Amino acid sequence: MNEFDNSLENKSMSYVGMIINFPLGVHDLESFITPENQLFVVSHMGIPNIDIERWRLKISGLVEQSLELSYENLLNMEYRELTVFHQCSGNPLQPTLPTRTISNVTWGGVSLGAILNQLQVKPQARYVWFVGLDGGVYEGVSSDFYIKDIPLEKALHKDVLLAYKINGKPLSLERGFPLRLVVPGYYGTNSVKWLSNIYVTDKRSPGIFTTTFYNDGVGEDGTTLKPVWEVAPESVIVHPHQNQVLNLQPQTLWGWAWAHSDITSVDVSIDSGITWHTAEVEARLQYAWQRFTFQWTPPTRGKYNLMSRATDSNGAIQPIEGQRNAVYAVTITVN
Repeated sequence: MNEFDNSLENKSMSYVGMIINFPLGVHDLESFITPENQLFVVSHMGIPNIDIERWRLKISGLVEQSLELSYENLLNMEYRELTVFHQCSGNPLQPTLPTRTISNVTWGGVSLGAILNQLQVKPQARYVWFVGLDGGVYEGVSSDFYIKDIPLEKALHKDVLLAYKINGKPLSLERGFPLRLVVPGYYGTNSVKWLSNIYVTDKRSPGIFTTTFYNDGVGEDGTTLKPVWEVAPESVIVHPHQNQVLNLQPQTLWGWAWAHSDITSVDVSIDSGITWHTAEVEARLQYAWQRFTFQWTPPTRGKYNLMSRATDSNGAIQPIEGQRNAVYAVTITVN
């Protein structure tokens, strides 16, 4: 028995098997808000079938008082909405392979930090675990539940949400109904779906999704592990799209840039990264991606290799290659 055995009463069955659906490429991301039916779906161990009448969210651990909430309880709490970019970190077995699986949506729900403050977190607490009701086998490793953790300091932030709406509508089952975590600025692997337990503790989770998967090697030898938490600066050119043919006339290149911190600048190259030019970047709205534009007149006909490179407010720069947030190149032809 463990702290989460009581979660089993919430789950009647699970459709075992990983589910992945990436309906859009980067050049389809023309809308500031991504429609719900165009969002990517990632489920590591299938989608659980949840009885909403029996479902409860339990919050316990290093708090002065534990709490159990029904879905109706959550609907009666103070409601918040935030627009947040939402990015898959990619395959944990290939952590340096870029996927650029990204969207931008508006989440609605309640502030986790407000609830934790009411429950009075104990001084020795350092992390918060989040338990989803999906369980099964992932990459040959069995797990009763999908469990992730984040630092307590992050969990206490007012903008970390227990979300039950997306783009103004109730979550669908594949999006995490009845409740999911949303951690603005963190990769999507941390935004646990089908949330059932929240556990405040003084140590990191021993689950496979914090120990075996979703860690990056850092340091000179790459053996020191760093959790896949904060999103590194990244950008994509949406227009023109790959292999598009343009006329020999002034063009507006544009795309999206995003990171855990604000994007302060985006540079664009039209010659495979030999030279870079400063693009215009719109200010960030809440935690949304930021649009950048660059006015360009092709000097001659021929092929061009376009790139964009984002820099965040901490000075971190999108790398050319070798990382999950590596620069994305668009090859076009000018007639």
